Amino acid sequence: GFTFERPTSEYTLRFEYRKSSEQSYTQKSVASGSGTKTVTLTGLSASTTYEFRLCAEWEGESYASATERFTTSASQGGGDPTGGLTKYSGWAELPVEHDADGNGIDDNDASLYYAHHICPDFRVDGHLARNYTVCYSAEHHCPVWVAAPRHACYEHGGDRTNAYRQDPDIPSNIQYNSKSTGGGCNKGHMLGSTEREVTSAVNRQVFYYTNIAPQYSSTFNTGGGAWNNLEAFVDAQVCKDTTYVVIGTYFETFTDAYGKSCSPATISFGGRSDVTRPSMFYYLILRSKSGNTGKSVYDLSASELKCAAFVLRHNIEKGHTPQAKDMMSVSEIEEMTGFTFFANVPNAPKDTCNPSDWDL
Repeated sequence: GFTFERPTSEYTLRFEYRKSSEQSYTQKSVASGSGTKTVTLTGLSASTTYEFRLCAEWEGESYASATERFTTSASQGGGDPTGGLTKYSGWAELPVEHDADGNGIDDNDASLYYAHHICPDFRVDGHLARNYTVCYSAEHHCPVWVAAPRHACYEHGGDRTNAYRQDPDIPSNIQYNSKSTGGGCNKGHMLGSTEREVTSAVNRQVFYYTNIAPQYSSTFNTGGGAWNNLEAFVDAQVCKDTTYVVIGTYFETFTDAYGKSCSPATISFGGRSDVTRPSMFYYLILRSKSGNTGKSVYDLSASELKCAAFVLRHNIEKGHTPQAKDMMSVSEIEEMTGFTFFANVPNAPKDTCNPSDWDL
């Protein structure tokens, strides 16, 4: 319990927590006034003991409650009925990684590797913000998906760095080893540069080769290209509430809703001769419908959320703009790809996909 008898206008409350092995606390603001105080914690480590307390700040002095403890489970994550795992339970964008033994290698497909990139010098709510998570294929030498939060706070302050280089958290021998292109493709960002320009250090991370896929340079990833038009559509979905996205590739023959097909191919790209050019790219979006609730997606009902998949055949015609026929439900693309998306958000309406929710 915690009792502090002053008018609410005279003091502030905050919640503090830390790993029991750490010296400093992370702080989260709490509304003043009486009643039960709760906060949502994200990015906690598995099998770890944390200490927490409630603090009041009044006239330059701090007053703290007794310190309590809790221990996280061995499997931080869940939300997936098949028992798959994500490394961080509070990251709403994460798909299931199936990394049951913590070795960084997918146990269902030993060619998949994962990296979770934290911003080096950009903080949100007192802690370093996450940048993005990548699933990278050693078989295809290409990203399989990149998952990230989208918010305006990531976008302004720095510049584009063009700092193309290998990802330090993924084995170097399975990545591209140069900026060279080929196969009719240019270097296509999964998570775009303009989406991470808050600092130069944050921007440099999106130039890791693991965030780059070969995309057709004349029709897809070019001025007026279908991918660029979809990216602009997604940009317009970024709202005051955080938007969560997964950008992915597909490596089997794909036929779209227009009845046209594209097949993958092995090309020379990035200094390698064994890169798979994807047949389809997809963009998944999860956010609140109103865009301005001030709440976490975990605190909203399914009817207050919208999520959908937008899929594009890689050889789709230049100038194509997002249409209702480009949409799938998230459940449908889960069935197609074998991944479980938005695994930590059990209230995400993954079985529905309403074009009217997206003004299509």
